[in-house]
Amino acid sequence: MTAPASGPTLHPPTHRPRSWTDSVPRLRAFFAERAPSRVYVTYAVLWVLALQGTLAVLSPAADWRLGLRLLTEIVSVYLALLFVRVVDEQKDLEYDRQHNPDRPLPRGAIDVGELRAAMALIVVAELALNTWLSAPLTAVMMLDLAYICFLVQLERWSATVRDRIFVNLLVSYPVQIILSVHIWLSFREATGTGPATHLLLAAVLCACTFMHFEFARKTSARKVPGATLYSNTVGLRGSVCLTVGCAVAAVGIALAVVRPWELHGPATLAGWLPLTALAFVWGGGERFTSQRTPTWPPGPAMGFLAWCYLGLIVAALAVVRPGLGG
Repeated sequence: MTAPASGPTLHPPTHRPRSWTDSVPRLRAFFAERAPSRVYVTYAVLWVLALQGTLAVLSPAADWRLGLRLLTEIVSVYLALLFVRVVDEQKDLEYDRQHNPDRPLPRGAIDVGELRAAMALIVVAELALNTWLSAPLTAVMMLDLAYICFLVQLERWSATVRDRIFVNLLVSYPVQIILSVHIWLSFREATGTGPATHLLLAAVLCACTFMHFEFARKTSARKVPGATLYSNTVGLRGSVCLTVGCAVAAVGIALAVVRPWELHGPATLAGWLPLTALAFVWGGGERFTSQRTPTWPPGPAMGFLAWCYLGLIVAALAVVRPGLGG
């Protein structure tokens, strides 16, 4: 993760006031570059449907419906992911100035004031969406957004949190845990079922799926001084074991939830679909270990995450057969 040899000219951040006519296209360009909708929307859809689908399989009596409420939950999670991206860009500014100077904030394509304005708009939108759903959902979402902002201060206060990658992971992953609670609570309010024990299993499944991608994208064949890589801390073999182990655990939990060996007909094929996601792990590992890529290739890692979630969704739809509307 070294800076490219050449790149766009860096401009010092400007502090002159900007009108909305200036800022809107700059924010649009920022999100297109750093939070492309094809990635963030897809992830929000897959995450919500996979987690709620898991809950539906674990709660056979649940009346799980694909309708407006579920769509609202997806939009709410998508906005939260955008909020994380905007905050992370500000939090990582000093690191990016050294390692990623071509990103929008360090190169001056956007400024902190505009990103904070985007944060404010996202908070307003989240309040509107979640208030329409319920007060508990509003409280959980506001807690998550507040915790995201707290992490910025925490990294400023603590060099340990800032510089030790596993400590940073430990304190930052609750952002996703709280969002998982939000998705579960939305399911519970809509169906009247879904005990906390089901949430725990579904959340662990989603955590293992995401952690494969997280460990993969920060695993390098060589030690890179100053870079935030898991392989810098636990070595190449340890980082690869974490990457592969999380994928195997995710697929194992998915199969334990769906139990395809107990299904019949087309549902059996759907139930085994999450297993095929391991092909992406094999492909990524083969490219990495054969030294065709200096780091674990991000494409197969993202492919595993997407295909595992998609397989879980298809399996859940085959088993549960949810209704429409509501």
